[in-house]
Amino acid sequence: MEVLTKAIIDARTWQSAQAIADREHQSTCPKTTHSARVANLSVDAQGALICRVDAAWRADCKRARLGWSFFNVEDQIVNQGSKSQNFVSSALMGEALVVREALDSALELGLVTMHLESDSKSLIDTIRSTNFAH
Repeated sequence: MEVLTKAIIDARTWQSAQAIADREHQSTCPKTTHSARVANLSVDAQGALICRVDAAWRADCKRARLGWSFFNVEDQIVNQGSKSQNFVSSALMGEALVVREALDSALELGLVTMHLESDSKSLIDTIRSTNFAH
């Protein structure tokens, strides 16, 4: 009974600390929302759009701001979105997360092919060097 009581007290203390930390985190790093717009989806000869991605990471609150834009063959934005992501451990992780968001958006648009552009050499090198065959 003593062990169970201590476990319950510790769990409540932990939950309380998490709630306080979450409130502090939200007050220092304001939350943003996702936005998107869709226009003319004129694709290239391979049926692809160009997707440009970027992320900005704040080390002080472990939050990343993610942004992606899809461009048609006339270099016009046809879809874009942005999102804030909490608990991001590094700038590279932020760059990887924005690629995931862009891929999700591509699927929503019904795209099966896209050209991805990123300013993160580390991300591109990591993607290219990873063996996905298991």
